[in-house]
Amino acid sequence: MFHVKHSRDVQVICRKNGFDLTEGMVEQLEQYVALLLEWNAKVNLVSRKDQENIWGGHVLHALSLMFRIRLPEEMRVIDLGSGGGLPGIPLAIVNPRWSVGLLDSIQKKCAAVQDIITRMGLAVRVEVIVGRAEEKAILDVRRGKADVVVARGVAPLAELVKWSKPYLKKPAEAGPAVEDAGGIVRVTPPVLIAYKGGDLEGEIREMRMKTGRVVASDVPIAFAEAEECGLTGKTILVVPIHRQ
Repeated sequence: MFHVKHSRDVQVICRKNGFDLTEGMVEQLEQYVALLLEWNAKVNLVSRKDQENIWGGHVLHALSLMFRIRLPEEMRVIDLGSGGGLPGIPLAIVNPRWSVGLLDSIQKKCAAVQDIITRMGLAVRVEVIVGRAEEKAILDVRRGKADVVVARGVAPLAELVKWSKPYLKKPAEAGPAVEDAGGIVRVTPPVLIAYKGGDLEGEIREMRMKTGRVVASDVPIAFAEAEECGLTGKTILVVPIHRQ
């Protein structure tokens, strides 16, 4: 399998999909990958077998959210089950007015990610949160403050909806959460955005039965190099939480 091996490969693919990375963003992504791999030798932040596909299978996967989905330039985001900071850190790098909370229950991963964001100078607007999403102490100071919750391969949709709901703001106004205009999906928070893959029919049905929520938009990760990056069959689901 061909792998996207360099930041410039990612920059070219992003540009071809209508999302331009500045030189500063590319440099920060390079720094993040270097620190992630440095820490991965000591703490399992990403699968060892995925290290050679870090740019395509992880960084580009995270950034693919920006290809067809349009979100506010300024907002608060919680990344559930962030692990090594994916997708939260790449998204924070390319959205300099986002405040991002990286939530994970594994202390050693959180310590590694804290070191990464500190060394990158991101700690002013990127926060590491140690614990589980449902923990009262974590919820008490963050309830109803997030615009978007993102999650990448963490749990079934029904669980993600349950965990996300307390963190998300109530809608500021009535109206649809998603508008599809010529293939560009404009999203009005609050929403859950889930990176998913595989056959999701049963998972979506279970979510609707257990939570009453529906998928407002299913955005396949479909670009020329997706197969080579191991992203075939991957999709991004947008789920409004406080409204249909």
